[in-house]
Amino acid sequence: MTTASAVPGRPLPAPSAPAVAVIAPQAGSRHAHALHDRHLTAIAVNPLTAATPPSHRGVAAGDGCVSVLTHHGDLHRTLTTLRAAGACTVLAASPAGVELAERIAWHLHLPGTGAPASTSLRTDLGAQAKALARTGIVTPYTLRTDRLAEALSWAGCVPARAFRLMPAAFGTGTEVAHCHSHGQIARAWPRIQHAAVHHTGTTTLVLQELPQGHEYLVDSVTHPGPGGPTHTVTSIWTIHPAAPGRPHRHDLLHRHNLLVRRLSIAVYRALDALGVDDGTLTCHLAFEPDRGPLLLSARVTTHRSHADETVWKINGMDPIDTALGHTRPDRLEHGRSASPRITRIRLPTPQPDGLNTLPVDRLQALPTVRCLDTHPSPAPFMAPSTRPGYEIVLSHDSRDAVERDYHHINTLTALGHLA
Repeated sequence: MTTASAVPGRPLPAPSAPAVAVIAPQAGSRHAHALHDRHLTAIAVNPLTAATPPSHRGVAAGDGCVSVLTHHGDLHRTLTTLRAAGACTVLAASPAGVELAERIAWHLHLPGTGAPASTSLRTDLGAQAKALARTGIVTPYTLRTDRLAEALSWAGCVPARAFRLMPAAFGTGTEVAHCHSHGQIARAWPRIQHAAVHHTGTTTLVLQELPQGHEYLVDSVTHPGPGGPTHTVTSIWTIHPAAPGRPHRHDLLHRHNLLVRRLSIAVYRALDALGVDDGTLTCHLAFEPDRGPLLLSARVTTHRSHADETVWKINGMDPIDTALGHTRPDRLEHGRSASPRITRIRLPTPQPDGLNTLPVDRLQALPTVRCLDTHPSPAPFMAPSTRPGYEIVLSHDSRDAVERDYHHINTLTALGHLA
């Protein structure tokens, strides 16, 4: 399949299968390939305006797409082109594409995450915190600002022992700093602000209380209905903190217990407060005994790596199928007793001097390894010392089998073979 360039307002080549508009895909995006596997064609839409961050200019977004459309800011022309191409679904393929995807879906009367007027609630940490606070949902102390002096003054007035400093807008991968003093905030500020400008086009940062409790990722899917949106938690992952240079792990929770129920209820309330009408989101929460669940962030699912696809295949829930209406809410209940154990492990990148290499054959030979991904999706919830590296998906019906392979990988890391 060849890739053609197009000018907004001019007809795109007629696709041979139903078309899906893929908004702001980044290099290496697997969205087009996943659509091809479903006998659909992908039309890449590249936002290109004065506000487009440098990291998203000139990205090779057309890989695997039947056509590439550059959106120069004229929404009417872009909509006209997509209507003529018969676009039947809209997918945001990166955080930079959520806002445009929601606008296009709204105007084409197609399913979208939420109303365009409330997009900031699903793309901006500071806007999320304010919206949740207005509805009475407990959140960590959070400040949204572009001024260091204001951040330092605020940090001295709130009862928090440590903070996370990060860009307000999503889309910077692992760019986050953990700060335990005013001096650390001041030193990290220029670096984080530079990353914010490069990746999101804004200088606004968020300083948020660093929670002390255990942390979790909660995946959800929302379906519209006659009585309003219906939210379903599809999976809950426990995040295990890791020391620098060691594997970072999170495990799928299975049991129906009080913690699962409390996390799910917190997510349902948050999704309502954030105006989520449809689609898949991942919420990052911490649980503190005194305050209960604390929502740290909620992000539209835009990532798609080999590891992601492996997990979704095991779970039977793929965001693309949800967007296409191929999954039913009654089949997505979290905690099915027959579900296998799943563990995701993020490994540090091997050093470029060649002294430490990844023993691919040894890892792939482990009984529970289902995927070894050398280009994993960004994981913004990880510790700031975690560099982008490899990701391994372990899965088995036996918990002991998963643990044996995890400890084998951990031993390799400790011996320096993976670090």
